[in-house]
Amino acid sequence: MAADAIIVGGGSGLRFGRKKQFISLGGIPLIKRTVRAFENHSSIRQIVVVVPHDDLEFTACILGSPQKPLKVVEGGKTRQESVSNGLQSLERSDLVLIHDAVRPFVDGDLISRVIDGIKGYDACIPGLAVSNTLKEVINGVVKKTIPRSGLYEIQTPQCFLTQTLLKAHASARDEDTQGATDDSSLVEAIGGRVRLIDGDPMNMKITLGQDIDIAEAILKCRSESV
Repeated sequence: MAADAIIVGGGSGLRFGRKKQFISLGGIPLIKRTVRAFENHSSIRQIVVVVPHDDLEFTACILGSPQKPLKVVEGGKTRQESVSNGLQSLERSDLVLIHDAVRPFVDGDLISRVIDGIKGYDACIPGLAVSNTLKEVINGVVKKTIPRSGLYEIQTPQCFLTQTLLKAHASARDEDTQGATDDSSLVEAIGGRVRLIDGDPMNMKITLGQDIDIAEAILKCRSESV
């Protein structure tokens, strides 16, 4: 099945200290590594890259001459607004994948599996079962242990029926809900059926400064194994 992809890189980098999506990994900006995975996938029809207003031209320059139709559009104040902006720029889309620009190790297998997994559902998302013990803590004091059975850490890319995701975002705007960090939660909120498939442990998200060192180590191991 053909699908479109929205790569979300609208973060301002305030917490990280710089814009993570443009950090170099192995000499290549994260956002370019991420986009490349979708460019190289046979099922991806068009790509929309969402970045801050000040980085529109810079991003277009980084991405160069893409192999597929690609737009660079302005993000919003929140991730939810950025995804919504990306959705509005799609043309005649049936399926759409939403992916974090700072997950540079996404591969073709995971992209294929979320596309294949959406059949009969409104969304298909990858996740990893929680393996560590979870505690609820208030003001530094443990209140209770959370049973981890049935709990998953959710990744991207997440695949959606485009019209369903547009409806979910419109509903969230109507209810003045703007803080969603996960698009599947918006689909859940309107009663959509969301399927979970196995994620990829290597599909890490660059969140903290030390994550770059880990990512460089992963890249080195991959290069040496070739």
